[in-house]
Amino acid sequence: MNTRDDLTLSGLVHDLNNVFQTLVDAADLLSGDPRYTKLSAAILRSVERGKNIAAGLQAGTGAGTPFEQILANAIAFVEDSVAAGRGPDISFVCEVEPGIQLGGHWAWERVLINLFLNAMHAMPDGGTIYVRACKTDGQIEIVVRDEGSGIAQGVLEHLFLPHVSTGSSGLGLHIVETIVKQDGGCVRAANRSDTLGAEFTITLPSRPQAIPARA
Repeated sequence: MNTRDDLTLSGLVHDLNNVFQTLVDAADLLSGDPRYTKLSAAILRSVERGKNIAAGLQAGTGAGTPFEQILANAIAFVEDSVAAGRGPDISFVCEVEPGIQLGGHWAWERVLINLFLNAMHAMPDGGTIYVRACKTDGQIEIVVRDEGSGIAQGVLEHLFLPHVSTGSSGLGLHIVETIVKQDGGCVRAANRSDTLGAEFTITLPSRPQAIPARA
């Protein structure tokens, strides 16, 4: 394999798998110490998710995946982040209509994870994230609410631009909007009217669309 071939997606996935194996070896070592049993399990679950994402990138997964599965994987990521000491205690309240499917499950996990991480940042002392997904008027609607302090009016209208959101890199919400648009949908942000906190609403065509592999 020449240098040019090494830069293909397949070559990058191969390199990522080598990194994953190093993490697996480290997790196995940690598992021998009772103090790090939960951390070891969290690392192994994260590695498995990373492998699934890499495989999805390579295959260009377009088949519909139940939203319940996508949501469960995203919640598991947040719970593992908390277990690793990277965030406050977060609970979830979910109301999901059965039968909702989305194409490119790895990309939609990324959408939910970025929204959840944004909510965690807005709730440094912990709180609850509310998720609702339903079909309405021939569309799929997904709503994610938090109990944070809300979004400043001066930021709200520019929230999805790069380096504007409140996350560590300022790219999380920009990535959310990019993926949603690529699947034919739209996302909007607002402050909750019932209490403190932010609310993100995603609307999509009810028919899942194939998401091509991203280089």
